[in-house]
Amino acid sequence: MTIMGLGNRLSAVRSQAHLSQEEMAQRLEISRSAYQYYERGQRDLTGSLLLKIFQEFDVDPLWILEGDTEGGKSRRHEEVTQAYRKIGLAVEHRIGERGLSVTPEKKWDAIDFLFAEFLDSDAFSSTESAPNTQRIDSILGLVA
Repeated sequence: MTIMGLGNRLSAVRSQAHLSQEEMAQRLEISRSAYQYYERGQRDLTGSLLLKIFQEFDVDPLWILEGDTEGGKSRRHEEVTQAYRKIGLAVEHRIGERGLSVTPEKKWDAIDFLFAEFLDSDAFSSTESAPNTQRIDSILGLVA
């Protein structure tokens, strides 16, 4: 089963890199004819080839496989946005729960710091994307 639009996305990556099909095939260490099958959507990418595209061109593998969602954003973008929102809501809730007086700038500093920690962690593999209340409290203690 071939993935709809995969060839178009592969072609877009190649065009963005200003490469011919031959040059793209060389970068991926495959034959030009094999590359043409992928770009025409007549063959699915192997896992190793997908990894090679990601490494060579810094392309989101989910975007290569799935394309854009209805809103024009990848699933990864949606996951990141949801995580940022959860962290923001958790910080807001904790400020209210503790009756803290925190300026908007400091609140956003705390949210941004916690979000940066989230991105640096392996949090996308877990179901919980909001930090625990102890971590929020320790960060709020630094900014309050």
